[in-house]
Amino acid sequence: MTAPRRWMTEAEAAVLEAALPDGLTADMRDVARCLYEPLVLADARCGAKAPTGAWLRQLQAWAAQACMQLQYLAEQMGGRATYLAKGIAVHLSARDREMCGKFRGDNYRQLAAEYGLTEMRVRQIVDAWQRARFAQRQGQLPGLDEPGRG
Repeated sequence: MTAPRRWMTEAEAAVLEAALPDGLTADMRDVARCLYEPLVLADARCGAKAPTGAWLRQLQAWAAQACMQLQYLAEQMGGRATYLAKGIAVHLSARDREMCGKFRGDNYRQLAAEYGLTEMRVRQIVDAWQRARFAQRQGQLPGLDEPGRG
């Protein structure tokens, strides 16, 4: 049985908003939320309509941490466009990586039988793997990373 899906409440999100400095761009606010939200969602207390006590203090600590991380990211990477890959290939299991290594362009049915999966599932896994490989190669096009460009 899987754990029920948790949702961060507006009150929990407001703790982060209160900690963010004025003048942040919308993208910077999004990054701060991306740093903060998974911490909140991983905690069983997530979902409080009005956080108080120890939960409020924990949220404030995570908000401060997200602000610190955002500041560090801005100092280290600010002023340049950065592509963040979804990292799908990283999340492939060893079985999926092995299967993708055996993919030959049209052998979905054979791979499905070999790995005990549906043909549709094999297509989904291979498609995600191919998209990740394509995105990785796009960042390595000739001339884009040459010194003096950008």
